[in-house]
Amino acid sequence: MNIIKDEPLNSPLKSIILRLGGFHLEMSFVGGIGHLMEGSGITELLEKVYAPNAVTHMTSGKAIARAVRAHFLIDTALTSIILSHIYGIPLPDEIENETGTNDINPANYINTNNTDINAEDLSDELHEADAMLDELLKGDISVEKACENVLLDQIKSRIDNFRVSHKSFRISQLWFQYMDMIDILRRFIKAERTGNWELHLQTVKDMLPYLAASGHNLYVKSSRVYLQQMQNLKTTHPEVLTFLQSGHHVIRRSDKFWAGLSSDLVIEQVLMRSLKTSGGMTRGRGMSEGQRAQWILSMPDCAEMNNALQEFTGVNYGTSDQHKEGGESRRSRDCQDLKTFLSFLISRNPFVEETIHGRKKIDEFSFKRKEQAIISSANSAIKVDDDVIIVDSQLLFQRFLAASNGIYEDQSEIFTYELCSHPSSMFDPNGLMRTAQKSSLADTIWGKGDCCAFEMNENDETQYVIDGGSLFHRIHWQSGLSFGEICQRYVDSVERKYSNAIVVFDGYASGPDTKDATHQRRTKGIIGTKVSFTDTPFKSKKEIFLANLENKQNFINLLSAKMVEKGIETKHADADADVLIALTAIESSKTKPTVLLGEDTDLLVLLLHHADVTSNSLIFKSGNVSKVNTHIKIWDILKTKLLLGEELCTLLTLIHAISGCDTTSRMFGVSKAATLKKFGEHDIFKTQAQLLCNANKKDDIISAGENIISSSYNGAPYEGLNVLRYRKFAARVLTNKTCVQIHTLPPTSNAASFYSQRAYLQMKMWMNKDNLNPCEWGWKVAN
Repeated sequence: MNIIKDEPLNSPLKSIILRLGGFHLEMSFVGGIGHLMEGSGITELLEKVYAPNAVTHMTSGKAIARAVRAHFLIDTALTSIILSHIYGIPLPDEIENETGTNDINPANYINTNNTDINAEDLSDELHEADAMLDELLKGDISVEKACENVLLDQIKSRIDNFRVSHKSFRISQLWFQYMDMIDILRRFIKAERTGNWELHLQTVKDMLPYLAASGHNLYVKSSRVYLQQMQNLKTTHPEVLTFLQSGHHVIRRSDKFWAGLSSDLVIEQVLMRSLKTSGGMTRGRGMSEGQRAQWILSMPDCAEMNNALQEFTGVNYGTSDQHKEGGESRRSRDCQDLKTFLSFLISRNPFVEETIHGRKKIDEFSFKRKEQAIISSANSAIKVDDDVIIVDSQLLFQRFLAASNGIYEDQSEIFTYELCSHPSSMFDPNGLMRTAQKSSLADTIWGKGDCCAFEMNENDETQYVIDGGSLFHRIHWQSGLSFGEICQRYVDSVERKYSNAIVVFDGYASGPDTKDATHQRRTKGIIGTKVSFTDTPFKSKKEIFLANLENKQNFINLLSAKMVEKGIETKHADADADVLIALTAIESSKTKPTVLLGEDTDLLVLLLHHADVTSNSLIFKSGNVSKVNTHIKIWDILKTKLLLGEELCTLLTLIHAISGCDTTSRMFGVSKAATLKKFGEHDIFKTQAQLLCNANKKDDIISAGENIISSSYNGAPYEGLNVLRYRKFAARVLTNKTCVQIHTLPPTSNAASFYSQRAYLQMKMWMNKDNLNPCEWGWKVAN
C-alpha cells in the first residue's frame, strides 16, 4: 500500500487496487472467536468430538475447515436448546431416550409446562414449519420463497424475545455473543461463496469489534483501511466498483451458485502449491527474480498444454455436482456430532436462570489471606521489609556474589548460605521438588545380571496382587456411562484375567500427606468438580475427575464394594499403598506362587528389601497390555535378590529415597545409576549409608546424610558440603566458558540436613516403621 501511495501520479502502479484476503481474514476471525471464548468450556465441548491437539489448532483458526464445521454445529445445538425452551418441546436426544427412535415430530411433544405461549399457536407454528421443511426438501418450493415466509419472522421474533428475557444472565449473554459471532462468520462465508459484494463489506465491518477485542490488531487496522478504500471506489474507480458488484470479487472454477472462492485461497491452492510441490521453484530451481518471472509467465502455457493432453488422451478431470457436505456419510456424521454437542450442553445449559448471585461488588470484597491460593511463582519469592518480591534465582545468586566483595574477607563463608530463595539444586524454579526418574533405578538393576522370570507357571493356584492405582489406567472411561457401569468394567476385567486376585488401593481421606506435593505436580494444579456417584453419568475427562481426591476416594469405595460382591478381595491403605501392596504379595508368596501387577519402581524396591528368598515364586510385572515391539520386564524377585546380595537389598530403600522418589527431590546432576554405582565402589558411601540406616539420633542422621550427599557430588571424605560448594564454584569459574549456574552447585549443609531427615523418614516408612511424625523430620503443614 505504501509503495503504491509513494509512486508518481503517472505510474501504472497507481491503477492497482489492493484487496484484503478473505480467506485469511476468515481464519483470523475464527481465531478471535476461540480467544474470546477461552475459558467458557468450549474447548471441553469441542474435545467431545475432536482430539485435543486438533482442538488447539481449531480454536486458533489454523484448522479452518474443522473449526467452521464445529462452530456451525455448536450454533445449531444452542439454537435447538433455545427453541426447546420457547416451544416447550424436548430435544431429540431426550425423545430418543424415551421412545427409542429418532423418527420424531416435535409438534407431538409440546409441553405447556415449559412455556407461557398458547399451546395451539405453538402447534400450528410447528406443523407449518414441518410442512414447509418437507416441501423445501422435496423441491416443491424454492429457498427464496421459503425465506420470505412470515413463519420464519415469527420464529425469529420469539428467539429475540427469549434473548431479551435473558439479557440479565451473564452466562447466557456470553453464548448469545458467541452465536452472533457465528452468524457473522456464516454471512461472510455466504458473501464469499455467492459473490455478494455488499454483504462482504457489511460482514467485514461487523467483524471489526471482535477482531479488536481478541487482539488481532493488524487485521483491525487493515480491515478498516480496506473498508475506507472500497467505499471510495464510487468516486475513484467506478468501473472497478461495478465489476466487484457483479460478483467478480471472488474467483470461480465453475458457474455454480455456491462456488465462489476468495482470491488468497486460490493463490494458496494454485500458485503456492505449485511453487512448493514437485517441479516447483523450491525444489532446486532457484528463487531469483528472473526465475520467478519465467515460472509465473509460463503457467498459462502449462495450463493450455494440460488441457490439450486431456483432450488428446480422453482423460478429463471433473468434480461431482454434489457438494461433499451434502453426502449421506457427512450428514450422518453431522447428526451424530450434533447430538454429542447437545448431550454436553443439556447437562450444562447456558440459558437457565442463574441461581448464584454475588453478595458484594468486586471492589467492596475483602480477600482473606488464609483463603489465598498458593501459586508456583510465590515459591520463587523472597520477603524484603514485609514486601514479597518475585526473583530470579540465578540473578539473585549473582547479586549476592557481587555484594559479598569487600564484606567477607574469606568469600567461602558466603557459600554456607543458599544465596537464592530456595535450594535450587533440589527444587525447580517454580519451587517444586525436582522430579526423579525412578525407572532408571530399575533399568540399572536389570542391567546387573539375569533378573528375568523366563518360565511363568501361572495356574489356578497363582495368587495375583494388583496395585489399585495402576489398575485405574488400564480401562478407558467412556463418556456417558454411569460410574457404576465404569466400575463394572473394572470388575469384569479382573474376573476375566485373574482367577485369584487381591486388589490393594491407596487412601486419600487421611488429611495432609508427604506425597501431596507429588499429587499436585501430577495433576498440574487441576481440581475436578465433586461428583455424586453410582447412577451419575461420567461427562468429564478421567484425569480431571481423579484430580479431586474426594472423587477418587469415593470411586475407590464404590469399586471396592462391587469387587467384594463378586468375591474379589480388596485392601485399603490409609495413605500410600506401596508398603501394603508389597507386604501382601510377600505374605502370599509364603504359601503359594504370587504375581504382583504394578508399574511403580517403589514396589520393586520394597519387594527386594522385604522378600524372603526361601519363599515360593514371587514375580513382579506390569499389568498393562504390552505394545508391539516393546520389551516388558518380568522380574523374578528371588533371583534378583540373590543377584544383588542381602547387603545391597537392605540399603536399597535408603538409596532409592536419597536419590529421589515421590517424597524426596532429585539432586541436580546426581542420577540413581550413579548413586547405586557408588555403593559398590566407594567404601565411605557404603559405611555412611549403613550408619544412616541404623541411626536413631537426629544428629547422627544429619551427619551421615551430609556425608552421603557430599560423596554423591564426588566430594572428599568428611569435607562438608559448605566447603565443597565453594570448591566446585571456584573450579567452574576457572574452567567454564559461561557463568556458573546456582542449581549445579551442591546444597548447603543446612538444606542437606532437612533433605536427610526426609529421606530417613521415607526409608523408615518403607521399612514399615511409620510411627514417626513428618513434622519432626523435615516437613511442615501449610495451607
